[in-house]
Amino acid sequence: MAETLSTCLRESARTPTAFTGVYEAMASELLAFLLRRTFDVEVARDLTAETFARAFEHRGRFRGDTDAEASAWLYGIARNLLARYARDGVTERRAVERLGIRVPAVSEDDHQRIVELAGLADMRATVADLFSSLPSDQRDALRLRVIDERDYGEVAATLGVSEDAARARVSRALRRIADVVDMPIPSEVTR
Repeated sequence: MAETLSTCLRESARTPTAFTGVYEAMASELLAFLLRRTFDVEVARDLTAETFARAFEHRGRFRGDTDAEASAWLYGIARNLLARYARDGVTERRAVERLGIRVPAVSEDDHQRIVELAGLADMRATVADLFSSLPSDQRDALRLRVIDERDYGEVAATLGVSEDAARARVSRALRRIADVVDMPIPSEVTR
């Protein structure tokens, strides 16, 4: 009988090799989760590696009894790292380096498999449809801010509105898209 996720996680505090079961049970799922939010295979792989490095490093802190609790604990770590990545624009790699984990390069086949796993083609189509359906004032503001990477002063000047109005338009557009695709709004866009 295969051991459960929570059993493997609890057991790994005493027997580190039991953590292999945690990784095997959750790696693909967490990778897909992170890829759907970053849209970048390398970043998603780095964040996945960091999630498992942190989980391994702090495995003795897990107090749950069920697989749902173990999964939630791992997703909590992944969400925290994703939030830090969105805030800082870089992946915290200290735990990975401290543990000596080497993240191998992604082959083209693996890259494609990961993109398929996360359903990015469908998500890109959904985002494109949502972008097209935005009111023109929001669509224009979002294009200038996110696609053209202009600061809010430039967005406002181009659209002939105040900077506050430009920020509001971008914010409304991002929220409409995020509500449908369940993705975080990158902090560098809202600054």
